[in-house]
Amino acid sequence: MALTQLPRQRAAVWLACFLCCMLAGCLMPVAQPSPTVPPTSLPATPTPPPITATELWQRALVASEIGDDDTAAGLLSQLLQLFPAAAEAPVARLLLARSYGDRGNWTSAAELVRPLLADPATPLYAPALFLTARAHEAAGLHAEAVVAYTQYEELGTPLAPYAALRAAAQLRVLGRLAEAEARYLRAATGEMAAGQRAAAYEQALVLAATLGRPADGVEYARQILAFATQPDYRARILTWAADLAAEAGDPATASDLRREAIATHAGVSAALAADALRAGNDPALDPFAAAQAYRTVERWNDAIAMLDLAIAAGQNEAEALRQRGLARRALGDFAGALADLAVARDRDPNSDTGRQAALDWIQTYGQSGMVAEAAELYRQYAVTWPDEPRAPVALDRAAQLYDRLGDGTTAIEVRLELGQRYPTTTLGIAALHRVALARFDSGDIAGAGELWRALAQRGQGIGQALGAFWAGKAAQQLADPAAVDYFRQAQAAAPDSYYAVRAAEELGEIPTGSLPIGAPIDSSEWIALAEWVQSWSTSEGQPALAGVAERARLLREVGLYNEADSEWLDGLRQAGEQPLRLLDLAQRAYQAGATYPALLAAERLARLTPPAANPPPPALLRLRFPTPYPELVQREAAAFGVDPLLFYALIRQESLFNPAATSWVGARGLAQIMPDTGRGIAQNLGISDFQLDDLYRPDISIRFGAFYLGRRIKDMNGSLHGALAAYNGGLGNAQRWAGGNVVADPDRFVETIDFSETRNYVWAVYAFYGVYRGMYEHTR
Repeated sequence: MALTQLPRQRAAVWLACFLCCMLAGCLMPVAQPSPTVPPTSLPATPTPPPITATELWQRALVASEIGDDDTAAGLLSQLLQLFPAAAEAPVARLLLARSYGDRGNWTSAAELVRPLLADPATPLYAPALFLTARAHEAAGLHAEAVVAYTQYEELGTPLAPYAALRAAAQLRVLGRLAEAEARYLRAATGEMAAGQRAAAYEQALVLAATLGRPADGVEYARQILAFATQPDYRARILTWAADLAAEAGDPATASDLRREAIATHAGVSAALAADALRAGNDPALDPFAAAQAYRTVERWNDAIAMLDLAIAAGQNEAEALRQRGLARRALGDFAGALADLAVARDRDPNSDTGRQAALDWIQTYGQSGMVAEAAELYRQYAVTWPDEPRAPVALDRAAQLYDRLGDGTTAIEVRLELGQRYPTTTLGIAALHRVALARFDSGDIAGAGELWRALAQRGQGIGQALGAFWAGKAAQQLADPAAVDYFRQAQAAAPDSYYAVRAAEELGEIPTGSLPIGAPIDSSEWIALAEWVQSWSTSEGQPALAGVAERARLLREVGLYNEADSEWLDGLRQAGEQPLRLLDLAQRAYQAGATYPALLAAERLARLTPPAANPPPPALLRLRFPTPYPELVQREAAAFGVDPLLFYALIRQESLFNPAATSWVGARGLAQIMPDTGRGIAQNLGISDFQLDDLYRPDISIRFGAFYLGRRIKDMNGSLHGALAAYNGGLGNAQRWAGGNVVADPDRFVETIDFSETRNYVWAVYAFYGVYRGMYEHTR
């Protein structure tokens, strides 16, 4: 996702602390020679060995990697003060300058890199020049920034297009629009992430239109459309280009572009394109396609108007009638909706459109107030078309309507029918499981077990695992030794699922791995993984993603973190569904410490694996279930009484190890802490200078997440299931589901969770916990 640059700690606060440390002599002391005294008067304590530049550098790198910028900056400052001539000093100077820039203190950053600009032949000259250009930019010295970025471009590094992009923005501020447009085009035609290329072309498009050349703007839009794939974005660019074509006096091109925009059916832009064609009475307007565009933004009256034209022209007539009926229903016109849906249904009852219209008609009939009649009609639908994929949907809706009518007996009867007839469908599994749980809770253990055994026998995958696990639970209650067999069946049916993990626990066979947390994947493991992919992949050609990795590295070097992330994600786009390219990206990202894109590539590789392939080597599982920040996670987990493997499972579910993750509700960072929760944790931990964007720092997010999970474990009396439910759904809800703070039966507790997101969350995290326990050493 696109994120803005993440601010760091306030520069003034950090600088004041650093100066205080300097004045107080708090830097690491250099060992001084002792005065000559008789041996008997020497102290018995040994003299600590002096610290080295290499040690300071390594510590600074570790601190920087986890986002502990204050510690990193202090260590780098020590290195420069104590060892100004050390081999590590120049790169320490660059890293410290970047740290200043991250805090917004660009003046100090520029001063730090100034000595690195003395010799253009050194490797650090280029990044020092880029940081200098950024410092000029931040200071509002736009002309100086242009000069510095231009000098950087001339070096011909992989970041030349990024320098051109930033120089163009400065030229635009200076009012040098033609130069800015040319520089944007230079950036857009270079090697960079697709999103950055699109942004460069967009800016060139704006400038071309501003300078009175709309036709050139259309051409720039076409360049974007040549590689842009996201429907909403394509619709926006198409609509924009159409307006420019009309302005350029080319109505035919404008019409073509608008029709293409409408065909995307994507949001507001497609609807605006339809508006333009309607306003111009354009004969090229496709009324049925325009109706789809209006439906996506719920402009029902406009959709009806277009569907009227489509029906009159005989265009997709049955489907147009069905859609007009649904639009009328959305406006509250149930009589009109029922009439349209009946015609669509009866036009060809055995067609896909006819059967969907029949189901829509029943739903509309029920919404109009005829609930009991609709429930019976749903059951008749399933009888009439028992092999129709919509039949389970019809039975599920019938059961829901009987619940609404207060007829629980008939609702159970329908759910039994649904589960027994369609035990491999999601709805069938859920229906049979619901009835079985009701029997279980009422004390009819044998009756519940019978239904779960039916799922175990006739289900597939996760449905079979669910049935087998609960059949085992029922057998346990009845002291039936067959429980063991059912638990083993659950493990075999879906080995990485929640039910497999819980079955192992019930059997007392919790897997324990031997791999140390944080252990790197070595060269022999990479070779084994490559050979495995080659054994089943039919893709050919040499992977060519080295440029992505190098640009990402260089972008991070100059503090452009979001752009670096964009490069990795664009590499994933380039890799597509090609196994060898995905493996190449995964390996490069992993070795660069970019856990998130490495995991995404590995997940896609796992999905592409054919069923007949040999089991993957361990390296693939390690990419999918990584253990980054090992020292930090183990330290903070231990501090707050949390199993580090459970915490890794939680982070994987929360953010997929993306430090910059932001959820739609505003949760931030690796552990997805909400802002108010973060403020409260900061107070509990005595952190007075906490800022919300600190949650994007791994050291803060991991500490806060471990603290919060540890608290929830204590609040729920040690129950991991209860704690996970509280972490996601709130402590009050977790206590409501448990009927207090004690979870007597973890599996039954999870089934009571009435937030589907939280229920699925607990299932997922606990399943991941099982995988982590089976791979890594238990260090708690």
